[in-house]
Amino acid sequence: MHQRSRFHYLFNPCTFYCLLEFNLSKNIIDKLVGDGFVVNDFLVGSTKVSQMQMKKKAITQKVIEALASLTPEEYVQSVYKLGAANLSTANIRLLVDNDITYPQLASMTYDVFFERIGRKNKKAIFKRIMEAYNSCETLFQLDISPKMYNFYLFQICEQLPPRHYVTIDSLCNELSFKLQLPKIEIDKQRIKQFLEKKTTEKYLTYTPRLGFTKNYRTIKLFLARDFNDKYILIRRMNGETLKEIGVSLGVSRERIRQREAKLLNRLPQLEELIYYKEIFETYNWDENLFSAVYGEALEVYQLLNVRLKRGVKSAIEALRELPLTEEQQRIILEHFNCYINFEKQVVSYNNKVAFFEHLMYHFGQTAVSNEEFIEVANDYIAEHQLSPSLFYTERSGLGIPDRSQKILRTKSNSFRFYDTTIIEPEVINHLKDLLDLDPGVYHMSKLFKENEALMFELNVNSEYELHNLYKKCIEVEGVTFTKMPEFCVKTKKDEFLKSLFYELAPISIEKFLVYVENTYGLRKDSLYSLLYSEAYLPFIHNNEIKVKYTKVSEEEYAMVAPLLKDDIYTVQEFIALGAVKISNFKEKFINNQALMKLNYSLKGIFVLHRKYLSVDQYFTELILKDDIFKNIRTRHFKTNHFLTALYNLEKNLEIVKVAPDVYLTNEKLENVGVTKEELVAYRDAAFEFANTPYFTYYYLKNEGFEHELEDYGFEEIFYERLIWTHPELRALYTKKCTIFSKGRHDFTLKDVLEWLFNQNVDSLDFDLLQIRLQKKFGIYIKREKLLYTLQNSELYYSKEMNKIYRNKKIFYEVIYS
Repeated sequence: MHQRSRFHYLFNPCTFYCLLEFNLSKNIIDKLVGDGFVVNDFLVGSTKVSQMQMKKKAITQKVIEALASLTPEEYVQSVYKLGAANLSTANIRLLVDNDITYPQLASMTYDVFFERIGRKNKKAIFKRIMEAYNSCETLFQLDISPKMYNFYLFQICEQLPPRHYVTIDSLCNELSFKLQLPKIEIDKQRIKQFLEKKTTEKYLTYTPRLGFTKNYRTIKLFLARDFNDKYILIRRMNGETLKEIGVSLGVSRERIRQREAKLLNRLPQLEELIYYKEIFETYNWDENLFSAVYGEALEVYQLLNVRLKRGVKSAIEALRELPLTEEQQRIILEHFNCYINFEKQVVSYNNKVAFFEHLMYHFGQTAVSNEEFIEVANDYIAEHQLSPSLFYTERSGLGIPDRSQKILRTKSNSFRFYDTTIIEPEVINHLKDLLDLDPGVYHMSKLFKENEALMFELNVNSEYELHNLYKKCIEVEGVTFTKMPEFCVKTKKDEFLKSLFYELAPISIEKFLVYVENTYGLRKDSLYSLLYSEAYLPFIHNNEIKVKYTKVSEEEYAMVAPLLKDDIYTVQEFIALGAVKISNFKEKFINNQALMKLNYSLKGIFVLHRKYLSVDQYFTELILKDDIFKNIRTRHFKTNHFLTALYNLEKNLEIVKVAPDVYLTNEKLENVGVTKEELVAYRDAAFEFANTPYFTYYYLKNEGFEHELEDYGFEEIFYERLIWTHPELRALYTKKCTIFSKGRHDFTLKDVLEWLFNQNVDSLDFDLLQIRLQKKFGIYIKREKLLYTLQNSELYYSKEMNKIYRNKKIFYEVIYS
């Protein structure tokens, strides 16, 4: 059914003539049309229909039943509508009996008509039918828009809740939806006329800049007039119980309850009762709080309290569930002694750790000392006129950083904001895996330096922060975190050092210190002082470490020799192997004197066959042994020796990375026609093509870099690692890609960001910066990491504007201009 036909069906009075088919008399239909009824009145049960039903119930019911039988589709086909042009029932029946529909009359000729009915001499009947059809077409062309617009507009306004506004434009949108017409076809003049009429009638009120709202009676106006039992309502509003009122009037509590119930059931639709119903029945409002938040007189709350059932939810919940102004939020927060923290959560000021975290989020993104924190925190508390009990003293903040999961201690007893709760589980597991080390005492700088990309991703900036991150949220059996930034793996420091003495002696103090620093990361200066303490003096002789080894018998050598099948073992693997045969194996064999007779020697944390001069030589030969090498990340492959061998081979293009942890040897590449000269040519071409101080492989491809070596179709990592081998490039690793710098000095993300802003950019939206880094360079950086970097640079980030400025001076110039 077309929209036009649907509207006529609903709003053209002549539609009623279709009901002749259902034995509704023409007299009744003429009366309905004369009184201005339309089909839509009966479908929606309008006020006019309700009034008619009170006077003529039987006729009203008859019309409703007949309309139930008439579908909009039947209305289109029905020839009974010709009754509107006074065509006789007999002629209408003639058309019906011969299956002639109303639409067919538009193109019907007498010849077709004659053929359909099969009778002669019917020209007069045909003429009357066509005259009625033409009259009907005129009747159904009548302008029904006033009725239609008034109906739908009134329907919209009737459903308008208190204090909700409509405008001509919003009504235009609603009509477009209801009438399923394009907005451009909606007659705005009709809407304007309706609004003017209803405003004159005091049905609507117009407020500039807001629009039109439906008028409701207010509680104040209602209470200003007299009505039965008004005094009972007033006393109930003032908090008196039913029993107290009953006693004062000499009647029972039940009698007062009945009179109150009757009175409440007679209450008209009062604006505040409708507007606040859901809010009041949801939350447990205090009288003064409600009145302050909504700016209402106490009598409004009092009547709501009598008429409605107060909710059970705390009003503090309204902060996250209701659309409130800043002032309304402030009133509620003050009432409950709360604030909205940096995570948009409502928190009590009594929660000292949470308030500390909130302040640190705003003032401690970079490391601060306790004194610096106290100064800025107390300035904030004074500026916001918070309770004096919140002020910090030198003692009051002690211990809070260690109790918080969102504060990380740094060097020199400083601390900064760092949310450990958002570290992903796989990253936590990765950090745990890093502690899968041989027994010993380690300096955290070892892990920090060996896992640069992970540290970048985690936004951990020093070994001190890494040490405290482990202490705060990662627990591994057998690992204890001792004096910052050292940690012990399945041993204690005294036991560890004495064990090393037996493994390495005789050895000079200097060589011992170098070995321990290279292997375990422990600082030479602090360890030197420790070696000359009383506990270790028995082992020190003329700046050399010496021990008395337990004697090993020939039979014991004979027992151990057959067990040695591999060229390399970690010390712990070697001990586990021999301890099966000899109970005190460690004391007897973990020293070069004993191992020499087995053709092995101690090399750091390894026991190595003497056919190799060094552990690095062993790993180099192992990596180059086959065409493809896969780093399966065993304990051997996590050591500095292995990583150094791998680094040197890759830098010298003896191997090339083709996938994560997978390498092709240069020999294999040459076998398939890729020479080392081509690899060098590729990295040199990429270096020359890059015309910026900082770039990525992704950036080069975006700028149009091409090279014939890419025709081989290796993965991106292959080409990125080739560029990495260039001797004049430095690299910064991120999770998604490597950033390169043309220079011989190391660089940080801060340098990259400051360079970006020196490209004639004074300010940039924070989100746009993230997008640019991704789209132009393929660099994805977490928001927290980016914020931290910005706050440690010359750039200035404005939280309110969510923009970054080249410096603070430019920010103020922009603001004040």
